[in-house]
Amino acid sequence: MPNGINGIKYYLYDFNLKLNYELGKNDHLFINYFRGRDNCDYTGANSLNFNINFGNTTSTIRWNHLLGDKLFSNTSFIFNDYHLGLGTTQGAYYSLLYTGIKDVTGKTDFTYMPSSNREVKAGISYTYHTLFPGAVSAKIPKKGNRLDINRDSLLQRYSNEMAFYISDDIKLNGVLSIIYGLRIPVFTEKNKIYSFVEPRFTAKLSLNELTSLKASYTEMNQFMHLVPNSTASLPTDIWLTSNAKIKPQASKQYALGLFKNFKNNNIETSVEIYYKTMDNQVLFKEGTQIMLNTNLDDVLTFGNGKSYGMEFFVKKNFGKLNGWFSYTLSKTTQIFPELNNGKEFPFTYDRRHNLSISAIYQLTEHWTVSADFTYYTGSAFTLPAGKVFASDEGSLYDNIYYDYSSRNNARLRAYHRLDVSFSNLKKTKMFGKPCEREWVFGVYNLYNRQNPYFVYLTTDPITKKPQAKQVSLLPIIPSITFNFKF
Repeated sequence: MPNGINGIKYYLYDFNLKLNYELGKNDHLFINYFRGRDNCDYTGANSLNFNINFGNTTSTIRWNHLLGDKLFSNTSFIFNDYHLGLGTTQGAYYSLLYTGIKDVTGKTDFTYMPSSNREVKAGISYTYHTLFPGAVSAKIPKKGNRLDINRDSLLQRYSNEMAFYISDDIKLNGVLSIIYGLRIPVFTEKNKIYSFVEPRFTAKLSLNELTSLKASYTEMNQFMHLVPNSTASLPTDIWLTSNAKIKPQASKQYALGLFKNFKNNNIETSVEIYYKTMDNQVLFKEGTQIMLNTNLDDVLTFGNGKSYGMEFFVKKNFGKLNGWFSYTLSKTTQIFPELNNGKEFPFTYDRRHNLSISAIYQLTEHWTVSADFTYYTGSAFTLPAGKVFASDEGSLYDNIYYDYSSRNNARLRAYHRLDVSFSNLKKTKMFGKPCEREWVFGVYNLYNRQNPYFVYLTTDPITKKPQAKQVSLLPIIPSITFNFKF
């Protein structure tokens, strides 16, 4: 959208590359590469100016080696580099944020199948993390230059993460099967070391050939923390790593599900319920204003969270019309002693309703049409209950201090859109070898839904009354894609 729509200029690109190579009878090499970039500028008259750019580059080299009839291995080397840069200007103030995470990973997995009723998996992995956290808010200087954030000049955070896992999948008889195992992560940051034992257990009870019950229990620890930098709906999350002050996030999840198939397993259905506890959650303290020299560890506060819900799923696998339906009803909350007067509040990305519908219809031998519909509840954010005017000083909101009575007390409008596409797939030959080529003609956001990206506060220049303005991205977008497989 180079000319801008509603004050927005947006461009993006994605590049994918996949190569598979047969080294020999027992060895295969798989190479994947992805690079994507998004950049958006928003200009509001007498209001907020906003720029965001983010992207990700990832590459994977995987070697599959067959060690025997019952044992094979996968060895992978993975590189991932993600960044997000954000700049806002409103009134006499501006704010900058940069967060990035670069990972280099090596891992080896083994799969051993001693019999048709048993599968044992084990593996080890190592990741070297590099984080680039930085943010600044300040008044626009009357003379001189504004402060800037340079990735190379940020105080980088380095850490190491190693993990070993083993699992055993056993079919005890025609009725009962279990999967049990554990994962042992070891994380180091400077002189601090964290290590845990994470058990996992899943049991499946077959009531008949088409019906089964499943129950599972999982413990997990997370050493990377994505921390929102404000209570507003702006995309201002910063990546931080565990250290001596920031404990790893720990979770325990319980799940129970009923699975039922129909028409010779051509229609799959399931209903699952889950409950999850989350300890050592991380947020910034109330009123935190981050400068380039701010020690981020000193402005954090810690709490707990919980999530529970029910998931429904239906999938059709036969005939000209195929597709699936998925709906999740859930609730996720957090509680922090130093936030919201110690009262529970909704998690920023709590989505009470999450609906997905996908359908594919085979028109002819070579032509198919598909449609995908998505709906979910808008993210939670904080709206002020009142305001105080300041004559000489202020915040990013037009020299006005806002009074916030409760945290995440409002919601963005619900997100929903419909995507459709027509694809033409044919088998052909290239240099005498068989290959496939595919043309895909698609429309993103068919009915041009103005989904909210964020909401910001401003003041009407004439009436001086407060206003909340929504910024939306990505209207209806046609596309043409060419895929080639050889």
